[in-house]
Amino acid sequence: MSIIKNLFHVSLQARSWDEALAFYKKLGFEQMFELTVGQFKDMLELGEHNEEDANHWLTYLRVAPDEYIEMFNAVINPPEFHTEPLGVHEDTALHSFGLGCEDVKKTEAALAGLGIPVENGYITDPSGVRIRLVERHGHTPREEKLFTSLAGITLYVNDLEKMTKHLQAMCFALEEKEEGRALLNVGEFGQYVELLQVEKPVAVYDDDLLGHFAIQIYSVGDTTKAFGENGAYCCPQPFMKDVQLPIDGSAKGNIGLDGCEIVWMVCPEGNKIEVMVEPGNTMQQQFEKTHEW
Repeated sequence: MSIIKNLFHVSLQARSWDEALAFYKKLGFEQMFELTVGQFKDMLELGEHNEEDANHWLTYLRVAPDEYIEMFNAVINPPEFHTEPLGVHEDTALHSFGLGCEDVKKTEAALAGLGIPVENGYITDPSGVRIRLVERHGHTPREEKLFTSLAGITLYVNDLEKMTKHLQAMCFALEEKEEGRALLNVGEFGQYVELLQVEKPVAVYDDDLLGHFAIQIYSVGDTTKAFGENGAYCCPQPFMKDVQLPIDGSAKGNIGLDGCEIVWMVCPEGNKIEVMVEPGNTMQQQFEKTHEW
């Protein structure tokens, strides 16, 4: 039985909400729904209601069915929930994430026509996130779609061996291993997590461009059990990383604002992975039912 279905989303933090949203819409991604600061405060029962409540908190953009970009409005820190500028970190763990297309050369030409420069197979969003163009057969292509899948994510790591073993414990399949690099398959559709060993240390920050990435699973109980049997333990929230969920199949997740059941994995180097399942009536599923791909 499969444990992981797919790489569900990458979670990014936007330096400028309007610029980032316009950029991703230019790439052809539909905005699915948007949540405000007030809705998030209500969910966590944190913070007094004030003029910040109407501010953007996050939005979802559909790359392809069941594959998304989750975009946050910079850093809004509880309990005050003030928007603060993102830091500029030279030692960030994020290298890039990948978008799959049917033909890289044709996609590069189309991007040039949109005024989006391509450099050595990458484009860059307004916040500075690098996006790799990956030739990959994803969902059934449509002529107007530049991209047909969320292909994967690449991270810089301090200890390649430890991080590789940790992701293997999470049931990621090791596909390639060479000096300074490991490529793992996540889920059932050939999406990747690539790890690159660095000489200078990297770190994970709360105000980094990458918030986390998410995998979609079939069952919280089965997943936490499988991870735990391999020595990897989920927690209820990233800030509760020392609280280990049971591995006997009885673990339950928290229900997010979007309706997903969620637990978390915090990797040895601090990378956060959201582990989630759609119970049947999430905001993502509602959008998919009412919007053709």
